Amino acid sequence: MSERVRRIGAVLGAAVALVAGLPVAATAAPAPSGPAPAPGSSARASSARASSAPAEPVAMTLQTLEPHDVRPDSTITISALLRNTSANSTGPLILRLRRGTVISTRGELQAADSDQPTTGSAAAPPQALHSGLTPGQTTRVTYQAKVSDLALSSFSGIGVYPLALTVQRADDGTEVGRLATDLPYLQQGISGTKVTLLWPLLDRPHRLTGAPAGSPEVFADDLLARSVAPGGRLNTLLAAAEAVTGKVKLTLVVDPETIEALSRMTDPAGYRVGTGSRTVAGTGAVAAADWLGRLRAIVPKHLLVATPYADPDIVALERGGNAALARFQQPDLDATARVLGEMPSTKVSWPPDGQLTDSALDDVVAQGANAVVLSPNALSGTGAVESGRTPSGVSPLPALSGPAVALVSDPVVQNILQRGGLRTHGFAGGPRIAEQRLLSELAMITAEAPNDTRTIVLAPPRRWDPPAAYARALATDLGSISWLTAVDALQASGSPQVDRGALVYPGAARAREVPPSLISDIGLVQSQVADFRSALSNEDAGTELQPYGDAVRRAGSSAWRSQLPAGQAYVARLLRQIGTLRGAVTLSSPATGDYTLASSDSPLLLTLENKLTVPVSVRLRLTTPAGFTTRDVGLQQIPPKGKRTVKVLASVQRTGTFAVKGQVTTPTGGALGNEITLSVRSTAYGGLALGITGLAFAVLVLAVLYRLYRRWKARGTEPPVAAGSPADRSLT
Repeated sequence: MSERVRRIGAVLGAAVALVAGLPVAATAAPAPSGPAPAPGSSARASSARASSAPAEPVAMTLQTLEPHDVRPDSTITISALLRNTSANSTGPLILRLRRGTVISTRGELQAADSDQPTTGSAAAPPQALHSGLTPGQTTRVTYQAKVSDLALSSFSGIGVYPLALTVQRADDGTEVGRLATDLPYLQQGISGTKVTLLWPLLDRPHRLTGAPAGSPEVFADDLLARSVAPGGRLNTLLAAAEAVTGKVKLTLVVDPETIEALSRMTDPAGYRVGTGSRTVAGTGAVAAADWLGRLRAIVPKHLLVATPYADPDIVALERGGNAALARFQQPDLDATARVLGEMPSTKVSWPPDGQLTDSALDDVVAQGANAVVLSPNALSGTGAVESGRTPSGVSPLPALSGPAVALVSDPVVQNILQRGGLRTHGFAGGPRIAEQRLLSELAMITAEAPNDTRTIVLAPPRRWDPPAAYARALATDLGSISWLTAVDALQASGSPQVDRGALVYPGAARAREVPPSLISDIGLVQSQVADFRSALSNEDAGTELQPYGDAVRRAGSSAWRSQLPAGQAYVARLLRQIGTLRGAVTLSSPATGDYTLASSDSPLLLTLENKLTVPVSVRLRLTTPAGFTTRDVGLQQIPPKGKRTVKVLASVQRTGTFAVKGQVTTPTGGALGNEITLSVRSTAYGGLALGITGLAFAVLVLAVLYRLYRRWKARGTEPPVAAGSPADRSLT
């Protein structure tokens, strides 16, 4: 037989085998010795466990996989994108859906993530793609098969089945593409699993000290506008929540600070965005108004939960002695209710990273929380009641201030949830594959004890940024599966509890806190504000300093855990801003550069200046050298945008030039403005100098009197001298 005839015969035989669902040789060449591959498998599929296996030339991305809840009479529909990544045309292709042996434990399912199981147990009929793919070409295909084609029936074992949509060359059966996933298959009538899904609509602070009502709010950036605009992070999350229908109840978690910021963006006065030394008009008013309106529309369908203002780092603030910043304030909740049309609940607490210390827990429960969402390692025990069975995620959580329950996430489920929500999530095949992996894990939990209802908590990252398709699928599909029931956090807290042990706070949790240095700087801002308040009347303090209260709370946000440089910059700007406010009240330097005192008790005239729009009460602090003293002038009020001259009584004890340091302070002693050095020259004699001069004069007078006295005494004791010249006296 000629070589050409033999090749034609091999190709025809391979085609017949594919149609019949039989195994085929990889090439037209003679088959190597050894056992033939299982039906539906190939050399490439068998080597899928090897990390060094080369990528297949046809890349596949799953778009749809229906239904989510498979029944014996279901028709499975798969839509996928095929892309030829090679430099050659593929030629005609054959698509086929294949399944493997049932996976019956969570351990096996998790092992399959790294050790892909074979799918040779059954295969549905082939579907031809006659045109094939040219180099770089992408095409969308839809494949349909009945459940019975995969040899699944109502009597098949419940669990999860490995599933793969394969692409093979029609001429020789070589596999050139594989889309691997899982197929949960559970019978009807089981009790199912309750799922609590937290939906975080949180952002980080974008404002410093705010602005008075009616004035444009100044934002540090316009990133919040981008987030709520089409394609933005918060817009994506809200759009997914809007798509929820049926009985699905989400737990919507909002931050009053974010709601307040968005509301201020919609003010008629507009808002401004800082750009260096100037500000420009913000551009997000329309997007903010639209986002808030859409959120307002869905709030009645779900549970609305609020964090304390700015979503604080509860434990870090408590450690820094500033736990009050992490507590709820009723005005914040009232403001959120006015914007969203419903009062948010404070009965559910979700601390950063799902971690709390005992003292922080006491504070949280004392504020009214009766359900606390925690991470798996926040409690000392596993909560397992028997081998091979996943415990419910509801656990007792006693606190000194009262009883509460912990809503604890499952570590494996949590990891899958977070991986799927990453933009590069590590699940080959797209977001729908990631969601299917999560559903498979939930199905396996249900299959462990199908007649025992348990609660599983899904807590995405607080500032989650998932692909839109993944977010939408996750939020909406929970209500379309018979063995899952979506409940909100308060409904879940009433479920039967499994004791998971005492609260613990691991060292890794402490390492993730906002650092003590930042908390210390927040305390410094607070002390500067409190000190300056003593210089203002109550009304004026409310005008000038009220915005700093909210700004300090924003400085303690847990958002800075993952954005520490931004948090440090925020607090540094806040310190500079309060420093500028305090620096607007100062002691002015003399125009001539120095002062001259003509007498020992001449007054020293000093000028106090206030650049603020409110009056300020201050004290004057003068530091003088020896020989120079001043009297306290008491409390002085400087008018707004004005100056005040103060007469300071001074006393000098000597002549000369004195360096006097002067500074304005608050009534409680805090320094304002800059300290200046005054040069004071005195030409007057002080009391000491006069005393010394008087003493010297007295000594001089006494010396003259003593000399005169001696002369007088000497005249009375010597004989009189005769008149005449010395010559005359010599002749006598």
